[in-house]
Amino acid sequence: MNTLLTYLIEPQQVFIATTTNLTLTISNPITSPALLFEGGRDPSSIEITIPVGQNDNDLTTADTFTASTNTTGFSVSKISGKYQVTSSVASGTTLNPGQSILVTFTNVSVSGTAASTSIEIEEFITSLSASTSIPVNKVKEELGIYAWIDPLTIGESATSTLWWQTTGGETVTVAGSSSQPFPDSFPVSGKPPHTESYTIDAPIGQNAQTTYTLQVFATGKAPQKATATLTKHIPAITSFELAEETQEGGMNIGPTESNNLAWTSLFATAAYWTGPLGRSQWYTNPTKSQFPSITPGLDVYNAANDKSKLPGTAEYSLTLTGYDPTNKGHSFSTSITLDIQEVQLAYFKYANNDDGQLSGIIHKTIPDNWLGSQYVFEHDGSAVLTIYQPGGNNSIYYLGGADTSHPQIQYFGQQKNTSTISWVTANLVSLTLNGKDMSAIDHGQYEAPSAGTYTLVGAASDGTKVQSILYVII
Repeated sequence: MNTLLTYLIEPQQVFIATTTNLTLTISNPITSPALLFEGGRDPSSIEITIPVGQNDNDLTTADTFTASTNTTGFSVSKISGKYQVTSSVASGTTLNPGQSILVTFTNVSVSGTAASTSIEIEEFITSLSASTSIPVNKVKEELGIYAWIDPLTIGESATSTLWWQTTGGETVTVAGSSSQPFPDSFPVSGKPPHTESYTIDAPIGQNAQTTYTLQVFATGKAPQKATATLTKHIPAITSFELAEETQEGGMNIGPTESNNLAWTSLFATAAYWTGPLGRSQWYTNPTKSQFPSITPGLDVYNAANDKSKLPGTAEYSLTLTGYDPTNKGHSFSTSITLDIQEVQLAYFKYANNDDGQLSGIIHKTIPDNWLGSQYVFEHDGSAVLTIYQPGGNNSIYYLGGADTSHPQIQYFGQQKNTSTISWVTANLVSLTLNGKDMSAIDHGQYEAPSAGTYTLVGAASDGTKVQSILYVII
């Protein structure tokens, strides 16, 4: 079975009888899904075996080196002669597409025999297991040079590092990018292998790759050559989602519920997101997750010219800019669509009931900070409340004695200094209080046994319903 992750060790060529550092890059391919390293007592792990012994194909004769990682959320430890990479978080750590774990082996004493060797890798991630090996070539300590780039792939205008190791040389030259001049030469000094580095960038233009040619020189000897290639990649969106679960779950969100957009990306120079209210500002460091706050229901409401015809969904898109091999200014986008839930009626009623005389119209919605509601007085003294709903299927409620067809809960309140709640209704054929049928429909009262929320629901003869919610204090 193939491994889920990819593995690269640098340098892949080491000089015998020297001491060097090795860097293992463990990557989740950009085309793969996010991968959870489970934590806890039985964690997901990657086990690394460095061949130690007296045989020619052993990398080192002494297990005196150390292993470490500075990748957030991961740790490395030595167990039974193997180096084990695990999540450092009990709940686990997610490795997103394109993300890597870097493990450094410090002060590896390379054995004195020129030969090929390999580092063994075993994966134990979730319920899956697989293995692979990474070749390392041990060569004689004579005039020689080996070069590599870390990271190998970057976005346009980003930077990487060109590394090289030499033995037996006096100077090194580097050539490759016409847009980035290098010093005429780099002097070689110190104990071999001589390790040097130089910051490089991805030249702007259509070319996806830049190859660097390095030469090491020594008096009286033919120079030795090495090459390394840097690759530019188009922008990639590895995740775009809500930062937290919504109250309704999935892509459903309440009318005034807020959340945050979150994303991770690779190889982009800039990013922006677009929603119902238009485009956001530019983000110039889009590789890191961003958490801008959105309130989709209110965004849709504020963006609508006609409040009576609100969309039922809110779309947010993320756009990246960066390397474009066509050189035509292309961008790269993805989007999510959120379903906005309907607004409920908390109550539409008279505030006062003085011996049957009703007065003072009040209303409230759920949520109570929904902007899209209004009521108007008719010429006959009745009132009409309209709630503009996401999706355009608006809710209309009526209040007043002149209306003889629509269901009304005209009054629902608690008598002062008592536990008695009472109601007055109109045009109903059935009534329930907290789900229990009430025989007194037109008007009635009830002794509340405890404080809490009481919901009165009435239905008209045509099946339409109205509700009124009251919080009782005892």
